[in-house]
Amino acid sequence: MDIEDLEVIDFLKSTLPLDSANSLQLESLVKEIRIGYRKRKHTLTLKPDFLYLVRKGAILIEDENEQLFSILGERQWLGYSAQLVLYSHSCQEDTLYYKIPKKLFFELFSEQSSVHQFFIDAGLESSIKVQNITKQNSLLNNSVLSMSRANDAYLIDPSTSIRDVAMLMSSKNVTSVVVTQNNMLSGIVTDRAFCTKVAAAGLDVSSPVSDIMTINPISIAHYKSGIEAMLLMANSHIRHLPILKNNQVVGMITAADLLRKQSHNVVFLINEVLVSETVKDLKKISEQVPLLLQHSFESNMDEHDITYSISSVGRSINQQLLKQAEGLLGLPPVPYAWVVAGSQARSEQIAHTDQDNLLILSDDYDEKLHGEYFSKLTHYVCDGLNECGYIYCPGDVMATNPKWRQRVSVWRSYFNSWILSPDPKALMYSSIFFDLKCIYGSSELLDELLPDVLNKTRKNTIFQSHMAHNAEHYVPPLGFFRNFIVDHHGTDKKTLDLKKKGVVPIVDFARVYALSKGIRVVNTQDRLRELMDIKALSRSGSSDLIEAYKFINLVRIEHQSRQIKSGNAANNFVPTKEISSLDQKHLKDAFGIVSNMQSAMSSHYQTSIL
Repeated sequence: MDIEDLEVIDFLKSTLPLDSANSLQLESLVKEIRIGYRKRKHTLTLKPDFLYLVRKGAILIEDENEQLFSILGERQWLGYSAQLVLYSHSCQEDTLYYKIPKKLFFELFSEQSSVHQFFIDAGLESSIKVQNITKQNSLLNNSVLSMSRANDAYLIDPSTSIRDVAMLMSSKNVTSVVVTQNNMLSGIVTDRAFCTKVAAAGLDVSSPVSDIMTINPISIAHYKSGIEAMLLMANSHIRHLPILKNNQVVGMITAADLLRKQSHNVVFLINEVLVSETVKDLKKISEQVPLLLQHSFESNMDEHDITYSISSVGRSINQQLLKQAEGLLGLPPVPYAWVVAGSQARSEQIAHTDQDNLLILSDDYDEKLHGEYFSKLTHYVCDGLNECGYIYCPGDVMATNPKWRQRVSVWRSYFNSWILSPDPKALMYSSIFFDLKCIYGSSELLDELLPDVLNKTRKNTIFQSHMAHNAEHYVPPLGFFRNFIVDHHGTDKKTLDLKKKGVVPIVDFARVYALSKGIRVVNTQDRLRELMDIKALSRSGSSDLIEAYKFINLVRIEHQSRQIKSGNAANNFVPTKEISSLDQKHLKDAFGIVSNMQSAMSSHYQTSIL
């Protein structure tokens, strides 16, 4: 093989989706490749039996209406879509390209589904759905023995005194012990027995533990799954199961063990939050939130369900802290609404983030009479949230700041000034305070405020234009030739910030259109659906944008899941080397959709004149 062929093979190896091809496949391909070269402004005639790969230069594609469809650069393919073959393809620069027989290409890669999926021409939504392979991996399918904690089964003789058993359980911090006789399971003693059979009956603590044990307790085989253990406990109304192997006790599985292993179950976590009595308790639960994200992703949960679940846990922690604060301080002297803002209000949180919250107080509020109470309440909650990993807002947008702890009438004046005088600071606040959700207290305080606010945003076109202009601050990281524009983060020199340059442009876009139409819902996908229903956006545009949002966020979630599994702190900077060739193609498609919609927004709201 000559040097020129080796150079072509090296180029193909570094081109998606051929990065996974083997040497024999590439050598066979190179033998049939034809090289084409065209000068600038030349119009290409694509033949349907061939694929085309740009080696150098740029090709402009225009649709049947002579509208710009795309510009392709180095390492990009054309000719794979039957529809696009009919479009006009002209060289923007002197262009070198490879012409590859389709039949040979797909024969060589017939066993590699990723190559075929790369060239799916049914649009972003269909492509994403094709690759959405189920990958259930629930920890509750593991054996109960692997899920139980080490040394959890403390074996005692039936003659052991109640006092000694109590001291053992206290020192080992366990809630049960197993009674055995001749190495066989005889009974079980749980912490509940000390209440119902010792304290309530006034039993002598020097009596043998056999007097209070449950005889012939329900047990479970070591190879049974966590799901079977959970159902057995639920049906039998018990919280402890001795684990048997060859009829001998080898461990103990408890409801708490299942909770830890099933910490990705949002219902379990929220139930634990609701019975927590201290900040310390809530902190322990909040530490399970990263596992909630990881295991939800690994269980193939929908992107929307993952973010909704994580946001729900965060809101329940807020609520429980408020209950604890009221328990310490007494009932509030005047009605108030605890309101969260930003991603938590939109139900779009993933890994722990900073807190954004505010307090709307009844107009009966008097600073001299009531100020101390609400200052203490807000500090208890915000300090508690910080302890639980929801760090203090860097911009001090928290209810501890007196500016964001105000009566309804003051909040109304805030919104009026932001809408009527949309300066840069007002627009910054708008991106926070127009995504609100009351999660505790008197929700009617927010309810009476919002209709007037949304009526003003719907009528004020100057405000809308400024909001749209502000929404253009973050743009998708896609270059002129559909190449990624990468960031440097830490040791990784090629990363994509999938929060600020991925989901934020879509969030901002949806907010602008929703406010201009007076739509109250704040979740990004819900906003886009409502805009579609009232025909403020086309059905295809809304659907494409929703799918783009879901896919970008899913790549972001997968990245954070991988970091959490490796024991690292989660962030939003995704190395390009971490993204599969198929996902890179879909990301480019998604970014292209967002770019097109941003351009449409700019034109609609005439941001160029600002």
